[in-house]
Amino acid sequence: MPGKTWITGPDIELALNNPSTQADPERLSGIIDTGASVICLDSRVTSRLGLVASNRKRMQMADGKEVMATGYRARMKIPVLEFDDWVEVFAVDMDFPSTRVLLGRSFLKSYMVTYDGPRELFEFHKAEPEPYLSPEEQYY
Repeated sequence: MPGKTWITGPDIELALNNPSTQADPERLSGIIDTGASVICLDSRVTSRLGLVASNRKRMQMADGKEVMATGYRARMKIPVLEFDDWVEVFAVDMDFPSTRVLLGRSFLKSYMVTYDGPRELFEFHKAEPEPYLSPEEQYY
């Protein structure tokens, strides 16, 4: 039986928030970025939300420049995909303020995604997890 399919345009409305504060979720625009390994956004957004840093990692930007990014846990809702869960986001200091969120492979790994270029639409299917095979079963 095929799973559910969601179709969205190149921009995906989403909301991020910090449930430990009373702040309203921040409405942002998501962009599919298969070249990004993680969910990435402007550090100004994480400051406004009052997110607490959990780790740091060196990242290479699309232009080849290496930067230090700070990781945060946030609640993300994407209504068009019926997604509502905790995610790890990485913030970088961008040159200009941005409300765009790059949805990288750490998010996309749960989906099979196809892109219809002429119509500029993405089709999402929930990926089925690989069945677990014990070491004995793998050889039969």
